[in-house]
Amino acid sequence: MQLKNIFFVLGLLAICLAFLLVFPSVISLAYGEYKTLTLFAQCFAGTFCFGLLLAFLARPPKGEKIQITTREGVAIVGLCWISATFICALPYFFITDISFPKSLFESASGLSTTGGTIFSDVEILPKGILFWRSFTQWFGGLGIIVFSLALLPIIGTGGMQLYKAETPGINKDKVAPKMIDTARSLWGIYSALTFTLAIILYLQGLTFFDALTHALSTLSTGGFSTKNASIAAFSPASQWTIVVFMYLGSVNFTLHFLFLHEGVKKYLQNEEFVFYTLYLLVSITLIAFWLYFTDTPAQYLLHEEKTAYSFERAFRDAAFQLISLMTSTGFSTADYIQWPLFTHLVILLSIVCGGCTGSTAGGLKFLRLLIIVKLIKNELKRLSHPRAVERIKINGTPIDDVAIKGVLIFFALYILSIALGTLFLSTQDLNLESTFSTTISCISNVGPAFGKLGPTNNFSIFNDLDLTILSFLMIYGRLEMFTILLLFMPKFWR
Repeated sequence: MQLKNIFFVLGLLAICLAFLLVFPSVISLAYGEYKTLTLFAQCFAGTFCFGLLLAFLARPPKGEKIQITTREGVAIVGLCWISATFICALPYFFITDISFPKSLFESASGLSTTGGTIFSDVEILPKGILFWRSFTQWFGGLGIIVFSLALLPIIGTGGMQLYKAETPGINKDKVAPKMIDTARSLWGIYSALTFTLAIILYLQGLTFFDALTHALSTLSTGGFSTKNASIAAFSPASQWTIVVFMYLGSVNFTLHFLFLHEGVKKYLQNEEFVFYTLYLLVSITLIAFWLYFTDTPAQYLLHEEKTAYSFERAFRDAAFQLISLMTSTGFSTADYIQWPLFTHLVILLSIVCGGCTGSTAGGLKFLRLLIIVKLIKNELKRLSHPRAVERIKINGTPIDDVAIKGVLIFFALYILSIALGTLFLSTQDLNLESTFSTTISCISNVGPAFGKLGPTNNFSIFNDLDLTILSFLMIYGRLEMFTILLLFMPKFWR
């Protein structure tokens, strides 16, 4: 393993992060927040100098492009996300005067698009910080590495190793022959959807700042809001609009690219997309009917007034909360903690399931679930017909045994990680519902949970040590566990 290659790329990525600090600086300047602007400038200078020094000391010989192996790619991605979490925590630490573990948590929550927060009142925060919160979710959504690959052709043929390490799912389809073109195509679609949503929200009555920040948080399925009441502060039309774009953010972005070139048939031919969409429709319908016919009182988040659910409101709240939590966005319009137990179980199952592979959503992902369902089906057939041999196929393509083994190991590791996280949090003065759902929420990058971590509460109830562990779990879940675990294996570095 060439450590110089790792440090060189980390230096380049630190420089990228430094330039991203310019954007919240501009927002601070526009709103006259000169003290905040000065502190952002200091964070920029420190990060830029660190990245420049690291890249200079580890630079390759003149005229040569570095070649990154798979192991180096894994190390770069893991270390990049860890170092990025520390760098992105600096504005919180210097501008909001919170402890560094709390700053680290807010940073990890943003980059991993979890959306959990330690701030009880976000509306008093400077505009520059509010923008930074949403912006970190946006460039963390499709990945810091993919973002950098779109901007740094110097990485060359090692780009695919970084892409594979950051998106360790079942399929890693390239939409273009070159990795750089793939990254730019995905980010082009991502950016176009983001700014389309921002324009729509602005036309629906949101201020330009609120429209932009919520568009950044929506397409990244992040969930940071500039309002204490989250999306309940906006009109029903805006809520429906955000529902649609949260759904688009949770669908494989490769399908969006193929749709532009080959039409809607590419969605319908994809088994994961069809399975995911049908699950959503059935679950939304179940929750909506349950809310409507059980006379559950409707209540906007942080509002005291309660009314009977209308049919439209029942479907809107059911669709919003389910899609928000299932896609790991974490926005809220209603206090779902007050809903019947049946809806809690449907929502918790949906949080575990997550969205599609190749999207910004978290969770197990529906492609893995589809493989597990087909594996169970095949095993039942084998028991009744011992001589029958049937391969598992996805979209007509057979899945090899190595991929199936990987899915089963991932599922087992996911369950084990939840158990260990719950065990650790049990030392807090929290009930089992709170600790269990909080662990699932962090590993699946959701944000809100159940019990004491519902949509009307936040993570400030945890001490600094717990927040540090939860920060690790968010990055651990964002990189789908294996990338982070490899960093702790001594044999990996030999």
